[in-house]
Amino acid sequence: MSAAQSSLQIKSAELLPIEEAYLLDADFELTLSPAVEEAVNKGMSLNFLVEFQVVSPRKYWFDDEIVSLTSKVSLNYHALSRQYLVNRDGHQLSFTSIQEAKEELSSIKGWQVLEKDLLKKGETYQAAVRMRLDQSKLPKALQVDTLSSEDWNMVSERFRWTPALGN
Repeated sequence: MSAAQSSLQIKSAELLPIEEAYLLDADFELTLSPAVEEAVNKGMSLNFLVEFQVVSPRKYWFDDEIVSLTSKVSLNYHALSRQYLVNRDGHQLSFTSIQEAKEELSSIKGWQVLEKDLLKKGETYQAAVRMRLDQSKLPKALQVDTLSSEDWNMVSERFRWTPALGN
């Protein structure tokens, strides 16, 4: 039965340096239960939040937050055109199958997340990323059901790593 449940996991994430900034590339694994796929096919929009953070760890105090960003991405089905739509921060792509749309939704490429001038030479930084379904954007009647349903509880673990920054 576990194969039929919705899930969201991070497969990989890395920061890539460019001129004056760093870009985030991340890959997620998104599984939608039959109930969630059916809801999408009936016109329900799934809205996800991708949360990114870089901190400078402190030994005896709270970590020093360098940057904290959120990106929005949604998945809908447009019945008239029979297209699945993925909208990421205002850029919309269309697909003929839900599998293609999930693949697009599950991949972040080239998201500029960090200016190099925010970093200090020799400091150690920790980056973290996670993705989750924004349950507040679901229809009100469904929000109550999501509390007890694994189908709608799509939140990845926070993926943490120590990138080579500021060196």
